[in-house]
Amino acid sequence: MKKLKRILTALSAAIIVFVACDDNLLEVTDENRLNPDVFWQTGEHARLAIIGAYSPLANQFGWGRMMPIHTMYRSDATNPIPAQGIITDPANFSIEPTFGRLQEAWGEFWKTILRANTILVEVPGIEDPSFSEEEKNAILGEAYFLRGFQYFYLVTMFRNVPLITEPAESLAEVQRAPADPEEVWQQVISDLRMAQSLLPESWGTDNIGRATWGAATGMLGKTHLYRSGIDNVNEYAEAAAEFRRIIDSGIYSLMPNHEDNFGDDQENNMESLFEIQLDDATIGWGADGLNDLRTAAWEPDLAPPGFTSQSGMLINTWVREAFLTETTTDGQTDPRAFSTIVYDYPGAMMYETPFAEAFADLNTVTVRKYLDFRPGKTQSDFGFAGFPSVINWRIMRYADILLLYAEAENEVSGGSQMALDALNQVRTRANMPARTSTDQATLRQQVRDERVLELIFEGDRYHDLLRWGLIPEAITDDLKSNMGGSQYVPGREYLPIPQIEIDTNPFYEQNPGYN
Repeated sequence: MKKLKRILTALSAAIIVFVACDDNLLEVTDENRLNPDVFWQTGEHARLAIIGAYSPLANQFGWGRMMPIHTMYRSDATNPIPAQGIITDPANFSIEPTFGRLQEAWGEFWKTILRANTILVEVPGIEDPSFSEEEKNAILGEAYFLRGFQYFYLVTMFRNVPLITEPAESLAEVQRAPADPEEVWQQVISDLRMAQSLLPESWGTDNIGRATWGAATGMLGKTHLYRSGIDNVNEYAEAAAEFRRIIDSGIYSLMPNHEDNFGDDQENNMESLFEIQLDDATIGWGADGLNDLRTAAWEPDLAPPGFTSQSGMLINTWVREAFLTETTTDGQTDPRAFSTIVYDYPGAMMYETPFAEAFADLNTVTVRKYLDFRPGKTQSDFGFAGFPSVINWRIMRYADILLLYAEAENEVSGGSQMALDALNQVRTRANMPARTSTDQATLRQQVRDERVLELIFEGDRYHDLLRWGLIPEAITDDLKSNMGGSQYVPGREYLPIPQIEIDTNPFYEQNPGYN
């Protein structure tokens, strides 16, 4: 299960590219660029290159830390403690273009995109008898997937971004005006369709964790569904069709228990479509080279005050009440509550401390999902103290696909048994009573409610609210009380473009709401 993690930490990036996140990084000399007369000659070169393209995903500036912060902290569920702006700025609408953590995450997107661009140009020309067409196509499929994956998050997080699909050989080639978001969306769709046609359904045990047909198909369906809400285009039928392909494939199924998805011992399991591979090989904070640290460095940002070196985060009590609204078929609390949050219930622990000793206020609610509660670990740890979390960050799992399908199918059909059945598969796993209504409005709300119970703190809540048009009413001052309020600001639904982009690119204008 950890093979790709070890590959990612054992190989440096195979492609040197221009990355728009730091002035020094833009000063790349010809001597540092790969010579095509030396590289791009063998199948092994292609293998090294594609691992180099995956590399930024797991970096501390990517999904190793900053991306979970930027995706999860902005929702109505989280209430960070504002002792450190390094963490809490993304949690409200006061984030500014000069925010350093924004700049760091931005740069990781472009590393992967520009590396994928080079792979897509160079790999088809490799003539190596030992490099089969099957393997070549798989690597090309991975490059298409990675580029589409990164542009998906760029357009949903920043909205107005340049579209670069060729290798960059000069600074001028990356200094472009933002593309029309529709153009970016269409590139995402095109890339994911190509990936879907080229990627295998699975990899051998030495390569578990690499992108597959299911990952591409899931992201493609998600793209159509997000566009339908964000840009008010009706692509629910396209979304439902892609999710249906995954369901009908028989490749994926739900794990027996919800909690099976969030530890280190059952990663890349039968429910997983794609996850970010994290490990603890060595220290190299935010680096992009040999043996970079790729731990789950977001753990201290999820943990509550008193159990983290950071300021800590609390959970708004409405999340707890959502779990307590109804009981299982045998009258018990929804078991997903105990794998998602920690609150005052019998036997509740925060790491190895009983809840009543950990928190003076017994109304406190904290995150449980993704925290590493291994025996002997008493609090969260970046890794410098020797006890880091190595839990993978899940991007897509089958329960999410079922709920996305139920949502899309409900919009297509006006309410249907197929949508209801998909919703109930998720509820049955948790031993929750089956829903019965196929009324479209009722089913729509039930699917939305179920996404909280099943998926909260997995990075999609803010974007769910965005595509449903609910941000103004959902993210209110009282829900961000620890931060002194975070009144919704029209025009700030998307993150700002990092200031360094505005300063160095004469074609770029700042996103509305940040001028």
